[in-house]
Amino acid sequence: MKKIKLLYDATAICSIFEKNVCRGGIFFAAYNLLLEFLKRKEFDVYLYADSPCNLINMIESFSEFKNCKIYEFSLLDNISVCFWNLKQKNEDKKCNDILSAIILFFSYFIEKLNKFYLNYFADLREIDIYFSIANIVPDFIQKRGYIKKYLMPYGIIPALNQVNKYLLNSDYTKQEFIKKFPDISPDNILVVPLAPGRGYFRIKDYYYINQIKRKYGIPTDKKYVFNLCNLEPHKNLIFSIRNFLRFVTKNNLEDFIFVIGGCSLENYEKFIRENYEMPETEKSKIFCAGYIDDEDMSALYSGAEMFLYPSFYESFGMAVLEAMKCGLPVICSNTSSLSEIVGECGIKINPASDNELISALEKMYYQIDFKEQCIKKGVERAKLFSWKRAADIITNDMYKDLQINI
Repeated sequence: MKKIKLLYDATAICSIFEKNVCRGGIFFAAYNLLLEFLKRKEFDVYLYADSPCNLINMIESFSEFKNCKIYEFSLLDNISVCFWNLKQKNEDKKCNDILSAIILFFSYFIEKLNKFYLNYFADLREIDIYFSIANIVPDFIQKRGYIKKYLMPYGIIPALNQVNKYLLNSDYTKQEFIKKFPDISPDNILVVPLAPGRGYFRIKDYYYINQIKRKYGIPTDKKYVFNLCNLEPHKNLIFSIRNFLRFVTKNNLEDFIFVIGGCSLENYEKFIRENYEMPETEKSKIFCAGYIDDEDMSALYSGAEMFLYPSFYESFGMAVLEAMKCGLPVICSNTSSLSEIVGECGIKINPASDNELISALEKMYYQIDFKEQCIKKGVERAKLFSWKRAADIITNDMYKDLQINI
């Protein structure tokens, strides 16, 4: 069986060093699909990134990438890396500014020369497919008509190259994409549902859960609703906070708090302060956990009473799927792709209706049998989504596109 020579854009994965919002959905989709492709005999995978130096650093620092191969487009790539190493050593030793300026100049010159070579002279005929998540296809790849291009736009982006295949992660996103780009044939659009990360699972050890809660300063004597989001307007955070406070006030719930995670603590507090006038007596009901380490997510999902996600727009809604996999019942919007993900496993509301959200919180809190059903259904539904399944869909389409029999 002929192997597909796949050039994989790992630019998004280079943010693996960051412990902040850079490691969002784009990072995890790129990371998990790469690991799946690396396991497969059908592929000969080579990595590419807009910064070869960051890519080398990533491969050398993380064991899961130790056998990865970087595609060497030209000798200039190696020279560029040498200058990067010189720059790092110079910074570490705090050498003089003149030497720093010389290294910076030659690094810039080599980078420009390399781009010129790639655009006009490089022979890339051995590459079958270029694959990227969120990034536009670079010009030097776009110019090579013999390379098939697979692009997974994360959300709807304003302008795209004409690539061979667009991979979208929900039927809703496909329909929105077709509306926005009517000239693109539906035959060139492939729906590829994503999956939760490998490290997400239900935890029932409450001693361990409390350890993780203490790590982030979350009170261990309080029940909590969990919300994971950034501060983009479509995440609808103030709507969630306002109606959670109305819910606990209406029902006299003194031991129930709202925990938010995902962004830095300072950013959350500043955002809430500037967008919602909260009475002093209610401030103790809202807890900002800040950025949460990957390895702690399952414990915080598992320890919550419910997951609240009334976003106006999601191309997929990974957090909802993670919550269900961890046995957390979900309240989310009835908009965009979220209905596809949740199915009948939670409560879906109008993300602009205060009454609907308060009623949903009450139902999930007080109707224990209903809540348990949501948990059971959610855990089972989450099993339908896997990175293996996502990679199977993509692999089969690539073989079909290259007219190779599997």
